[in-house]
Amino acid sequence: MEENNQFRDRINIRNADLGENWWPFVENINEILNRMVEIEQIVADLDNKIGESFGLGRSITKALYKLGLYDKEYKLNWPMVKVMTHVLEKAEEEVKENERKERESDNTGDESSGTV
Repeated sequence: MEENNQFRDRINIRNADLGENWWPFVENINEILNRMVEIEQIVADLDNKIGESFGLGRSITKALYKLGLYDKEYKLNWPMVKVMTHVLEKAEEEVKENERKERESDNTGDESSGTV
């Protein structure tokens, strides 16, 4: 979509010579209507994004509430936050340990298949 200043200038140039030929006026109206359709589409896209974001926020809030991280007044339940932090830290340690074991098994496999 072209900038508003360029759009306005093009319409003003066409309007300058409207004597008995009204065709430029009709073209201006058609361009304005097309421009309005483009703007409506942009607004509709933004409305959809806002709706999706709102829905995602509600889903996250519900999930955190079900996990017990929030109470009914949407205040953090700190004991549960500490438990969840501990669970996440343990899971991260397990992932790192599994990655370390996988690297060791890959290195061991490479050494046993090597030629002498």
